[in-house]
Amino acid sequence: MKYKVGIVGCGGIFPRHIEAIEANSNFELISLCDIQESLSNSLGKRYKVKSYTDYKEMIKNEDINFVVIATPNSLHKEQSIFALNNKCDVLIEKPVAFNINDVQEIQDCAIKFNQKAYCVLQVRLNPTVSLVKEVLSEGLLGEIRGFSFTQRWQRPLEYFSGWRGEPDIGGGILYETGIHYLDILQYLIGNPKEILSTKTYTTKHKEGVIEDTVYSLVDYGEFGGTIESTIASEPHNIESSITLMGSNGYIKVGGKALNIIESANFLSHGATTQYENIAKEYQYSKDPNSYGSYQGSCPNHPDVYKNLDKFSLEETKNVIILIEEIYKKTNIKYGI
Repeated sequence: MKYKVGIVGCGGIFPRHIEAIEANSNFELISLCDIQESLSNSLGKRYKVKSYTDYKEMIKNEDINFVVIATPNSLHKEQSIFALNNKCDVLIEKPVAFNINDVQEIQDCAIKFNQKAYCVLQVRLNPTVSLVKEVLSEGLLGEIRGFSFTQRWQRPLEYFSGWRGEPDIGGGILYETGIHYLDILQYLIGNPKEILSTKTYTTKHKEGVIEDTVYSLVDYGEFGGTIESTIASEPHNIESSITLMGSNGYIKVGGKALNIIESANFLSHGATTQYENIAKEYQYSKDPNSYGSYQGSCPNHPDVYKNLDKFSLEETKNVIILIEEIYKKTNIKYGI
């Protein structure tokens, strides 16, 4: 099938989707849309496609069957449903929505009109994540006894000076910077039974309405762990890591974007040998994307496009539920 693509939203993530389209011959860029007319026109000329400032006009007027939603977070639901209603599949940037009911509404709409709705969860394609997933499936760690999730990132103040700084539009740091990595946490070990959380405004965001740090203690019943997510690091990202401790060993995946296996040790010689054999099958993850004054996740968008069936909206439900629960326990309600 040939996907004729229209992109809605030409901000910071737009180049990643252009790279993905150019890397996959079954995708063709047909049109693009952004509310900033000068930006839309400029990019339309650069890529030799029709440009729009109204996404509804683009979807109605252009011969497209695949719409990328890369707009401010609170707009994703409305725009996705309109595209699905007009016989287009959709690929939605994170977060798909701020709550599980809205995710379900988009999914139901896709089913009703016999279309497909996909989400961007590109960190799952880091080879390091696949390696840890296999380590768990093979039981090399034994029974899980605990974990720590640490995301110490930097975002300049101007990052939250626009729509990201509006709680009802951006949704807070867990929806903006934490979601891909919290997705990996639940992808590996599921969602917790109980959560205790707090938020802080350090000296970085003391004048803002968006928190810059969230801490959580979580209980899985048989084990527990900690979650720390912050964008208050200076002058750049320190780490994004998950450490899993088990009865037969531990593994830590870290680096700036879960892109490095920092350490892995096992009690038994058999587990060590098996791990070494598994590790040979995986290549190193790519370096994180650079956005000038800050870094993001690894550049896996081309592989998302190649593996769309792995990214149905069902895949994003657990992380949306997790973030909802964390924010409920901090008495924050965003986008609801």
